[in-house]
Amino acid sequence: LQDPLVKAVSAAYPVTEVMAIRAIVALPILIVIVHADVGLRALLSRRFGMLTLRAFIQFSSYTSYYLAIAALPLADAVALYFMAPLFIMLLAGPYLGERVSWQTLATVLIGLVGVIVMLRPGAGLFDWAALLSLGSAFLYGFSQLMARKIADTESSTVMAFYQNGAYLTGAVLVAGLFW
Repeated sequence: LQDPLVKAVSAAYPVTEVMAIRAIVALPILIVIVHADVGLRALLSRRFGMLTLRAFIQFSSYTSYYLAIAALPLADAVALYFMAPLFIMLLAGPYLGERVSWQTLATVLIGLVGVIVMLRPGAGLFDWAALLSLGSAFLYGFSQLMARKIADTESSTVMAFYQNGAYLTGAVLVAGLFW
């Protein structure tokens, strides 16, 4: 429901306002969920820096994605965003030290060819906003790899809380910076 709602309001509201409202609505819900799952004390994590970095990468990803949704047809923005699993496969080896098979790499290359066909770079139909969706997919994919790396000590609810805090903080900072 989020994507069509963002598309519907993107002409009337700035992305920062959409992000801030989303974060404000989610905040009390997340507090209850974190309390029930691991207790509020878990928010005072020793991995504060990593959680915060991941959260702001997520903020950048979603901000880029929301801008792409506003500028592109919804189907195109979403299709390009679906590159995230391919970026995850591509980065799993270097970032997590996982071995990636040649079949997986071949799948990534086929997916990349599909995206290039969809972008139609030589047809004069290329829309620079497509790079927002692709950048968002890359950042989202990397944030998922970070989540895997820190999931040994941090719960998903704590990660979601930090992410929501980054959405609210980032939206307010960007709105203040750009008026």
